[in-house]
Amino acid sequence: MTNLTQVAKERMLAAIEQVEHSLSAAKFKVKDRLHLLEPINIMPYYGFGSDNYVFVKGRVLEDEKVKEPKEGDGASEHLKDTYKRYESDEIPGIKLQASFAGQEAVLETDKEGFFEIEFRTDTPIDYGTTGQKVKLRLLEQKTDNDRLEAEAYIFVPGKDAEYGIISDIDDTVLVSKITHFLGRLKLVLLKNGTERSPFPGIAGFLRALCKGSDEKGRNPLFFVSGSEWNLYDLLISFFRSHDIPEGPLLLRDKGTGLDGGELETSEAEYKRKKIRHILDTYPRLKFICIGDSGQHDPEIYQKILEEYPGRILGIYIRDVSPDERDKEVRAIAEQVKAKGAEMELVEETLSAAQHAVKMGWISEDQLEGVKKACEQDEQQD
Repeated sequence: MTNLTQVAKERMLAAIEQVEHSLSAAKFKVKDRLHLLEPINIMPYYGFGSDNYVFVKGRVLEDEKVKEPKEGDGASEHLKDTYKRYESDEIPGIKLQASFAGQEAVLETDKEGFFEIEFRTDTPIDYGTTGQKVKLRLLEQKTDNDRLEAEAYIFVPGKDAEYGIISDIDDTVLVSKITHFLGRLKLVLLKNGTERSPFPGIAGFLRALCKGSDEKGRNPLFFVSGSEWNLYDLLISFFRSHDIPEGPLLLRDKGTGLDGGELETSEAEYKRKKIRHILDTYPRLKFICIGDSGQHDPEIYQKILEEYPGRILGIYIRDVSPDERDKEVRAIAEQVKAKGAEMELVEETLSAAQHAVKMGWISEDQLEGVKKACEQDEQQD
């Protein structure tokens, strides 16, 4: 049954964010007219591509001078950078040009400074010749010190990929305590990307899945999360500091509202939309999905399975919720298995890895690597 309180909360937040957008737009106009803008730059996010399609998202912002997080940064430094991330001054309505494989596109940022690029070709793209970077160039200049050019990296699955992986981030890879408001707030405010904790063994498990049963490392990994794009640099820092395989991040635009007025959380519909984008881009690839029980991941993946029969090999749900929720998840698991896919509710990473070996998705050698990763991570906690 739909949680009406949650829906009311979502609508209230959407209204607040709309007011914030209006204030941001007014602030930008004043700063632009009075020549008070800081130097602006393009912030490209990881993109992804197939034989005939390339997608890239990015944003144009004033340079907030957020420093790359490192171990030893004090809480005050992290608080300042957190404020800068959320107070980011976007540049709406500015034109830029994107170039890739002989194609060019001119586009304009939206009211939050975001832009999206899609390139489609009739002939297969030879990434060995074109490379895996989309060139971006601002067509307008606001200050003498603007950084006018940037490059966006495109992740492309290996030709012989066995399957793809779609993973949530919060309380799936990254310990976020998303169902505990004060705990989550403390983590966000007081710890940077290098200090945040992954779930024990998750980096090893994701590495094993990316390598696959043949250990040749061709399987693509996508992160679909309700976290906002403002946290992109912090998440990339977290992945790198904990040796977590990188892949395209599909995060949430600040202010994403309810879809079509349906009485459901915007995050659930947002995630389904992004997962559909991935599956539609790679129609011949099957996927393993990873999430947690604290939010809507079991229901989201179940719905995707119904929409894309035969495309989901398995679903792993990390148990981070009370027993009552576990009953709901297990009931969903039974329905998923009736449709021909695997779904496991697991309390720790090793159980998921053992199941993956049984299914032939990773090798026994890979399992040993996950065991060692679990032990190492637990010693560091």
